[in-house]
Amino acid sequence: MNYKIFKPYEDRMIAFSTEREGYFSNGSEGVSNGAYGSLNLCHYVGDNPDHVAHNRQLFCQYHNIEREMLFVPRQTHSSNVKRIHPSIDLEETDGLTTNIKGSCIGINTADCLPVLLYDPTHHAAATLHAGWRGLASRIVTKGIEMMKREFGSVASDLLCAVGPAISTEIYEVGDELKPQFAEAGFPIEDIFIDRADWTKSHLDLKAAVKFELLNCGVKKENIEISDICTYQHSSKYFSARKLGINSGRIFSGIISISSVEVSGI
Repeated sequence: MNYKIFKPYEDRMIAFSTEREGYFSNGSEGVSNGAYGSLNLCHYVGDNPDHVAHNRQLFCQYHNIEREMLFVPRQTHSSNVKRIHPSIDLEETDGLTTNIKGSCIGINTADCLPVLLYDPTHHAAATLHAGWRGLASRIVTKGIEMMKREFGSVASDLLCAVGPAISTEIYEVGDELKPQFAEAGFPIEDIFIDRADWTKSHLDLKAAVKFELLNCGVKKENIEISDICTYQHSSKYFSARKLGINSGRIFSGIISISSVEVSGI
């Protein structure tokens, strides 16, 4: 799927989130199967490594990306955000930033929020994996601060898309999460929902990320949030809660095709 918020800049960048069944318009398709079927690009969730490698090759060929310019981190629900460079260590990384032409940065999700940021002024981008741990650790703030520091980005200029994720109706959590979000400054009454017919609180991830984006200075009109629930649409999008941890992941990313040349990585 693509995002409307970035459409005016489609000559500079491509922002996307993959679906389970990976069919490309050139006739090729992903080769993973079962709970990984068919376009899984994630290398640490138990899929056949050969299938993952083949899927990545298909992805790069279709988008005309050099294989070494595809950056896929090994995520650990941290708040670590890194700027890409040739010798980057992608271990324990849940966010990437870049302003490099021809690069593709992305993150894998299967219920957590994929957050995509683009700065049209400086041709810079960030991709962030925001589950409850990442949100409580302010990974979105850290990603935006890195864009400011590394590229001169201004929060009010940023465009943001938040992709498919688990819905509030499904996302049951324990009360032990509330103090962590309260300590991080989130409005508990707005992001934790309680109902008489629920035995536990439910967390509204999308309300939480919207709060953080606005708090960072991103304009409301520059934010697009998908209403797709991964759990309720697990036939089309990967959901770890529905399919189990050993299943594929949605790959959400940004490909830079800007004609603006950037020196070095």
